Amino acid sequence: MSKIFSHFRDTILSGIIFLIPVFVIIVIIQKFYGKLTGFGQQLATMLGIKTVAGVGAAAIGTTILMVVFFYACGLLVKFTMFTNMRSWLENKVLIYIPGYLNYKVKMEEKLMPKTENRVAALIRTGDIDRPGFLMHREKSKCTVFIPNTPDTDSGQVWIVDEHLVRELGIADKNFLDGIRHSGKNLKF
Repeated sequence: MSKIFSHFRDTILSGIIFLIPVFVIIVIIQKFYGKLTGFGQQLATMLGIKTVAGVGAAAIGTTILMVVFFYACGLLVKFTMFTNMRSWLENKVLIYIPGYLNYKVKMEEKLMPKTENRVAALIRTGDIDRPGFLMHREKSKCTVFIPNTPDTDSGQVWIVDEHLVRELGIADKNFLDGIRHSGKNLKF
């Protein structure tokens, strides 16, 4: 019984840690929306609107203000000073939020799909070859990335001798799908 309770407790704690970044973002947006509600009400009053299609004008005004604010922030990103400030905040504060970097990378991938430019490779470890990516080559050493399955963007970074790496070329869809599906139909 103790083992079941321990498993149950650990699973719940893992779920909470997994969701902390999502909760943080939701709370920040709620607080921001709450602060803007007063301005949204003033905007609606200035325009003389009480409701639109059954929705309160304050809610519509607040939503419009949020969209304008996010657009303005998008414009600020084009300035180096603001980009440096955001990078500093991420590197000094946000890295301590569990899972933040993983969520950030996934969000960036969804917003700006990237073209695959990693070099697929087989990395010899003992008597076996592991699929991975050649990231950098210098002198007689190579930096390789060994991805996890199914998330090929997380894994381990290894430094290995050059003769242990066999390049396969730019990673294609078949190679990535093979890794994501734990080796099923891995083509190389």
